[in-house]
Amino acid sequence: MAVEPVSRRWLRRPSSPTVGRGSGRLEFLLILAGAAVVLLLPRVFGDPQGFDPDSWRLTAYFAVVTGAALAVRSLRAVAPLAFAFLTLAFPFSVWLWLLGYVGPAPSLIGAPNGLARNAFAGIVEMVLALVMAGCFHYLTPKPRPNLRLWVRPTLLMVVVGVGGTLLFLAIGFALPAPLLGREGVPLYALGGSAAVALGVANATSAIAQEIQFRGVLMSALERQQSPLAAVITQGVVFGLAHIAIQYEGPATSFIPIVIALGWLWGWMTVRTRSLLPAMLVHIVADFFVLAVVVSGLYGG
Repeated sequence: MAVEPVSRRWLRRPSSPTVGRGSGRLEFLLILAGAAVVLLLPRVFGDPQGFDPDSWRLTAYFAVVTGAALAVRSLRAVAPLAFAFLTLAFPFSVWLWLLGYVGPAPSLIGAPNGLARNAFAGIVEMVLALVMAGCFHYLTPKPRPNLRLWVRPTLLMVVVGVGGTLLFLAIGFALPAPLLGREGVPLYALGGSAAVALGVANATSAIAQEIQFRGVLMSALERQQSPLAAVITQGVVFGLAHIAIQYEGPATSFIPIVIALGWLWGWMTVRTRSLLPAMLVHIVADFFVLAVVVSGLYGG
C-alpha cells in the first residue's frame, strides 16, 4: 500500500490550484530583496525619521512593483505576490499614521481620546484590508485566488475554531509573561467605554491581519508553492512583520511565538478552507495577551 505524503496528510483538502508550483521562489526573494534595499539603503545616508517613513516607503515600493506587474504582460507572474505585500503594507501604514495623528480622534463610543483613536484606526485598517483583498481577487491574473472569506459555516470550522481557542488558552496559561514580550496596565483601571474601545481595536486588527496574511498572502503563495510551503512561508513573514510593532518588552523572544501562531492559523485556514476559525482564535489570543499577560498575572 502506498504511503501518503506527509504534506498531503498534514494539509488535507488543498483549497486552490497552484500555478507553476515551485517557480515563484526567485520572484519572492527578489521582491523581498528589493524591499530590504528600499528599507535599509536610505538609512545609510541618514534618512530623517518623520511619521514612520519606513512603512510608507515600503508601501510606495510595493505599489510601484504591483503597478508594473499588472501593466507589463511579461511581469504578470509577479503580480499576486507584489499585490499581497502591498496589501500588508498599505493598511498598516494608514493604521500607524492614524495612531500618530495629532488631531482629535473620532469619539465612536465615548472612550478617552487615545483609545478612541486606537479603535478608529483598527476599524480603518480592517476596512482597507477587505478592500485590498477584493482588489487582489479581481485584479490579479487568473485563476482567481481563493481568499477563503465567503464560506458557509461547517461543523469542522466550529470544532477547529473552538478547539484552537482552548488549545491556545491552555498553552498561554502555561507560558511565563516575559516570554511573550509584553507588560502593561491592569484592565481594572479602565472604564466601560475604554474597555470597549480597546476591544474594538484588538478585534479589528486581528481580523485585518487574518485577511492580509492567511487570506491574501497565503493564497498568493499557493499559486507557486505547495500548501505546506505556503503555510510555512506566510508564518515566517507574519512573525518578522511584527518586528515593526513596538512591544513593551523583549520583542525578539516574542517573534518565534508569533511565527508558530502564524503556522497554526495557516494550518487551520487550509484545513477548514475558511478564515473564520483563525480569526476567532486570533481575536481570543489578542484579548488573552491584553487581559492576562499584559495585566501582569505572571508578574510580567
